[in-house]
Amino acid sequence: MTSSHDAGPAKRVLGWVGWAGADAVGRILLLTGSTAVLSRMLSPRDFGITALVLTVVAVMSVFVGTPFEEALAQKRGLRRSHLEAALAASWAVGLALLALSVPAGMALGAAYDEPQMALLLPVASLSMFFSGHTDIATALARRRRRFNDVAFANLAGHAIGVTLALALAFAGAAVWALIAVRLFVMIARAVLLQMRLGAVIRPRWSTPRLKEIGRFAGFSFLDRLADNLTYLAFNNIVGVFYGVTTLGYVNMAMRLIEPIRGAIVAIAHNLAFSFFAGADAARLRDSASTIASRTAFVITPIFVGLAAVAPALLPVVAGPGWEQATKIATCLALGGAIAVPARLIFTALSASGRPEFGLMSSIVGFAATVVALVAAIALGPIAVGLARLVGDGVQAAIAIGLPNRLLSWSRTARLGAFLPAWILAGGMGVAVAVLGAALRSSGDLTSLLISVPLGAVLYVALLALFARDTLTTLAAAVRPHRAEA
Repeated sequence: MTSSHDAGPAKRVLGWVGWAGADAVGRILLLTGSTAVLSRMLSPRDFGITALVLTVVAVMSVFVGTPFEEALAQKRGLRRSHLEAALAASWAVGLALLALSVPAGMALGAAYDEPQMALLLPVASLSMFFSGHTDIATALARRRRRFNDVAFANLAGHAIGVTLALALAFAGAAVWALIAVRLFVMIARAVLLQMRLGAVIRPRWSTPRLKEIGRFAGFSFLDRLADNLTYLAFNNIVGVFYGVTTLGYVNMAMRLIEPIRGAIVAIAHNLAFSFFAGADAARLRDSASTIASRTAFVITPIFVGLAAVAPALLPVVAGPGWEQATKIATCLALGGAIAVPARLIFTALSASGRPEFGLMSSIVGFAATVVALVAAIALGPIAVGLARLVGDGVQAAIAIGLPNRLLSWSRTARLGAFLPAWILAGGMGVAVAVLGAALRSSGDLTSLLISVPLGAVLYVALLALFARDTLTTLAAAVRPHRAEA
């Protein structure tokens, strides 16, 4: 039986995972449901227009709160003055970017012959202040291991934001509803998290405090900026070469995959970071190898399964007229299966105060994505999905190919941590894709209802045959009271 000393942390971690899972599933259902409604009220061109606006806002938001979350979460000797200085800097940058959003919106509107973008961008940019506040509050929550509060604020914030946005859509402002989802969610999430933490964070400038977190914040900022520039380059290259309508198909594919990817990345990163932080070299190596391997067996089949059922899932969610988004969604899902587990290596390095390697991978991956996107233009819209797949593959290759000395963990062992999950999930994905194609004649919904549970059963069977120890460990994590001490 598990000792009381072991049971406490196990139950606590299981509680975090439970709340995080509920948050992820709830957000996915809310966002997918809102997309299903709005896709029947708007055209692909409308989705393309708002995709351009929201991508610009996402890049601008990187300058606001994102640089500080990781820096504050790992800072030794964190004081309230660090939080207050970060919020002051965040809002100062936000005000400058809000002013720039007015001429930027006019320029976007002129470039794409869409005058409404001149107003859409400044309004959407208001979300920066609340996302920045949330990032800083999240850093405090991670320090206190208040993951349940973060999950609650995320889920409740999405419920409030999606409800208000859909009300706006039914009132006749469907295009504005796409913008309002982000804005209302950010406002609600910031307020709820602040209330749950019970610690009011006020902006107060302090140059010395900002200098103390400056180096880490700088690398974190550049890492997130490179990720978001990938989306910005995607949208603008697609908009220029294929038109805004095709960009709408790309946006629909991303709306199907990215909420799931974002939720899984956040959960895996935040929980793993809390175990990696402060560990010595030997413990960091052992923790990284164990967590990365076990996590790969959980994460990989989710994305591979999404890729396999995308031809049936997308029509069910979006309705008719969105068929061109299917292949893009498949590529995005496969990219997630490759890159998301491997990025835990960068989480381990970041927790040990070395965020520059995550930045390097983002920059190289971004460059590979842009090169592939331009080189594959002749292939049509699927080029966007293939380019993302190339970029994700490059980032995973960098994570596995980093020098052994960084984690005292060999490249061969790193590859071995991920390869079994990729192979088993790949086998399951091929079987589900073949089965789904055979069932499509009975309808997309029927195909989904049969393929998804059979895929889950098949994957568990594959684990039982080829990775029994992993299956036993995962089962014990779900039932910690039956685990051995």
